[in-house]
Amino acid sequence: MLCNKLCNGLCNEMPMTPDLICLLLLALWSIPLNHAPALGRVSEAGLEWAASNRDKPVTVPDWVGRADRAQRNHHDNLAMIAAVILIAHFAGQADGVTAKASIAILVFRVLHGLFYYAGVPVLRSLSYVGSIIALGVIVWRIVA
Repeated sequence: MLCNKLCNGLCNEMPMTPDLICLLLLALWSIPLNHAPALGRVSEAGLEWAASNRDKPVTVPDWVGRADRAQRNHHDNLAMIAAVILIAHFAGQADGVTAKASIAILVFRVLHGLFYYAGVPVLRSLSYVGSIIALGVIVWRIVA
């Protein structure tokens, strides 16, 4: 049944849905997450260090370490989120429910990163859980 839905989805024209727009924005959210820790290190060590091989470690403020961890967490989760959203799309299961869930994932993932940077662990964790619940909603729509 799922294979039929996937094949039918591939054969139809596929417009940009809210789900895919959210996925695109999540991918683009990687840009500030990638660059913030580097900018934090450069602000401490200077441009000469940035242009070097960076063999010497730099002492940085705590937020830079949190930014590194936020970046890793985002990248660790992005593939799973992308797979689920794309499967829903190609299976023809993307609808108003998955659109709202995708928006929720986007909002929760951005909040997760911001709370990680700011060092607000409870809200960071709640944002993570919210994104996982929203992802579960999309999975439910796929298999239901």
